[in-house]
Amino acid sequence: MKYCLLLLAPLFSVHFSAAQIATRSDSPAAPERRPGELLVQLTANADLQKILVLLNEASRGTVTLKKDVAPDWHIYLLQFDEDQMAGDAFIAAARRTAGICAAQFNHRATERELTPNDTEWWRQDDMTLIGAPDAWESSTGGITATGDTIVVAVLEKGILLTHPDIAPNRWYNRVEIPNNDIDDDNNGYVDDYGGWDARNGGDGTGGNFNHGTAVTGIIGARGNNAQGVTGVNWNVKLMGLCNVEFEAEIIAAYNYAAKARRLYNQTNGAKGAFVVTTNASFGLDKQKAENHPLWCAVYDSVGQVGIVSVGATTNQNTNVDVEGDMPTTCPSEFLISVNNTNKLGSKMPSTGYGAVSIDLGAPGNETYTTNNAGFDNPTYGTLGGTSCATPHVTGAVALLYSMPCNLLTEDALTNPAACARRVRDVILDHVEPEATLDGITTSGGYLHIGNSVEAVRELCQGLVGPLDISKVETIGRDFYRVYYQTPTFDPYQFRVFNMLGQLMYEKELTPQQFGVNYVEYDGSDLPAGVYVMSIGRNKTVTSRKFPKF
Repeated sequence: MKYCLLLLAPLFSVHFSAAQIATRSDSPAAPERRPGELLVQLTANADLQKILVLLNEASRGTVTLKKDVAPDWHIYLLQFDEDQMAGDAFIAAARRTAGICAAQFNHRATERELTPNDTEWWRQDDMTLIGAPDAWESSTGGITATGDTIVVAVLEKGILLTHPDIAPNRWYNRVEIPNNDIDDDNNGYVDDYGGWDARNGGDGTGGNFNHGTAVTGIIGARGNNAQGVTGVNWNVKLMGLCNVEFEAEIIAAYNYAAKARRLYNQTNGAKGAFVVTTNASFGLDKQKAENHPLWCAVYDSVGQVGIVSVGATTNQNTNVDVEGDMPTTCPSEFLISVNNTNKLGSKMPSTGYGAVSIDLGAPGNETYTTNNAGFDNPTYGTLGGTSCATPHVTGAVALLYSMPCNLLTEDALTNPAACARRVRDVILDHVEPEATLDGITTSGGYLHIGNSVEAVRELCQGLVGPLDISKVETIGRDFYRVYYQTPTFDPYQFRVFNMLGQLMYEKELTPQQFGVNYVEYDGSDLPAGVYVMSIGRNKTVTSRKFPKF
């Protein structure tokens, strides 16, 4: 197998059973792709010009480099003439070429929305369902406890970033001078002042489509400003990555967000942007991850720099574990996959599911949000589907980063991947259980940011501190539940000694960051008497006597 390394992540690999790749009579129609375009990823030491020579020999001399999609990851977009060589034959030849470790067509992703049918829906009961009002008592977004300005990257065809409920939260690259055709901050992009256009460069906002405006407003419409609606975050910086439609543009947009965050980590905030999450409310129905390796691989890459990505699943009632879906079947621990619920938290009939691939539900049915009624016409209205469910989760990730709790995100720059995993776990471990999602999602519930915030509150309000055995409960005659707190989350040793100092029992403990820590001990084998239990690590130990009757 050819070896291929993404600069920011390990090799993406997936194992599929023969049944999954067998041809089926009811196979879905192939997604639309841009004719004559092929995405390739080269091995780290491959020479692009030599690759082009080899491909031209195989395709009668029609292959050219069209675009450097993500040079950091060695991904390029090639142009070839399908009149000279059929697409299937060309991709097969490319995959056999030394120096190419992955190749795929440049497919168009479709927005995942349902047509709204009730413009009088009461405005924001979706926020009540996910416990946002309770969460806002602790934070309404904006900055971390250490002063980092939180940024969300929104990948869309277009966004009306001048909408009065979005404009106050728009992200700007303050070290770039707009419209001077110079890369002022030396980040590899010219005139990326108010976002980035993945197709044309610069900071164009695309076609100002309603879809992108609605999605962006759910994440971060300015709150408490006496107009319109509020997003999950009242204050957050919204990085608009526009003209994102074909896979080349999708990969390039993720690369832009990752590069901004990596630069921020490396310079301790002097350059780049503190991007913590990305939103993708688009995808490809019934498509296997194995056929889109480059798209899937980006999630591990952006995760390594500290970004949790959130993706919308299909608006069809299908088991995506069986039928496939992009991107929500990509096997990355840094991707949260979302399906759609109604305003009561129940699974909508027309939404994808999968016990392996879909993580949780979120409200997306008739969501009232920012709107763009025609070109550059800011209004408000409803939109439905997983397109609206997903930005609730994206907004929740960003909101958790703003919690006034150093323990949650203090290592965001020094250990960004671990921090991203921690925030992801808080979201998924504290969903609201829901019977209609049980067994068909990994979490068995729907987003509840109020639960997640409460877990963080508990973490920072006394469940962490000096090493201590806080309470011992005796259950019956022989069973003990020992509550403890620790100053770190490294492994500790729980031991029981008799009064002669002889070790009677030993167990390793790994304290959890969110929730009450305790260890249960069965003392039925102990003779009656007085004993000592201890919890310690290295030379730091705390102990307590207890009787056994």
